[in-house]
Amino acid sequence: MFAAFQSMSGVINQGQDSARIVFNMLQVLNGGDAALFCCTLWSIWKQRNNKVWNEVIDTQRFVFERAKTLPDDWKTTKDFRQPTSSMQRPVQYPRWQKPMEGRFKCNIDASFSKHLNRVGIGTCIRDDSSSFVLARTEWFSPLCDVHVGEALGLLSALEWVHLLQLEPINFELDAKRAVDSF
Repeated sequence: MFAAFQSMSGVINQGQDSARIVFNMLQVLNGGDAALFCCTLWSIWKQRNNKVWNEVIDTQRFVFERAKTLPDDWKTTKDFRQPTSSMQRPVQYPRWQKPMEGRFKCNIDASFSKHLNRVGIGTCIRDDSSSFVLARTEWFSPLCDVHVGEALGLLSALEWVHLLQLEPINFELDAKRAVDSF
């Protein structure tokens, strides 16, 4: 640890701008120390955002404790997600399921185009035998956050289904934050 501190002192005392200091630090630190350095920078940045956007001020101790635990948490998560056997299992994606008898199902998804500065909404309705009923797309501007675009897609689908007088109907989105908020 003392060697890492000496390396850091040498880089900081060269009188460079902060970006150059960060990149030079990453050059002289070993893997573990570089990871801790990056996590510390991230934790400070997160504290800054918490203060600006949420009016929450964390103590310095909390900021540095968060930075110290982050590499271990990341490693634990990474190790947990890796298969334990040498044989890789194929990835299983969720499959679409038809609604219960007598119901419709409306799937909604949003797409985001930075280039066009707009959000696209796709909506598809199927019946209880999985047969296609109706679909539509629409676009709106300006570009917004993903959870907002997905929520606007749900709102648009609700209005459309109401106009169509389709009942009863299930709605399905793949945006967890929008679903949880709803």
